[in-house]
Amino acid sequence: MTKSYEFNWQKHLPEFMQEGASFDRFDEDPYIFEPNCQMRVDEYGFFITWKSEGKEGQVLECSLINSIRVGAVPKDPKILSSFEAIGKTEADLEGCIICICSGTDLVNLNFMFMVAENPDTARKWIEGLRSVIHNFKANNVCPMTCLKK
Repeated sequence: MTKSYEFNWQKHLPEFMQEGASFDRFDEDPYIFEPNCQMRVDEYGFFITWKSEGKEGQVLECSLINSIRVGAVPKDPKILSSFEAIGKTEADLEGCIICICSGTDLVNLNFMFMVAENPDTARKWIEGLRSVIHNFKANNVCPMTCLKK
């Protein structure tokens, strides 16, 4: 008799990503700055959600993310002045910026930047998000599993 095969598509999602953390978020084009966004990843690793005070929550589907990298300190004076207004200098931003590159294709890309409190938090989130987006088994799940989205 043959054994039934259990297709285990889900990777372990770290607890700190499910609980979420506070990040400062900015986009360069168009210029958007949101301090103290609460970011988290859902339990299955399908979505990144964030909400800042006074604004509606937003969602980014993890299957649309192309890459996650350490971001450079922004050169735009508008962005730097926004960080100075909340008490952060250029030196404070070094190693704390996470760049999330997403889009439906490789031509029309969106870059979202998240600024962590410290470089250790940024490194943990980069490693955790990379494990979520590089889960190639999740691309081959059955349609019933996709309904969990």
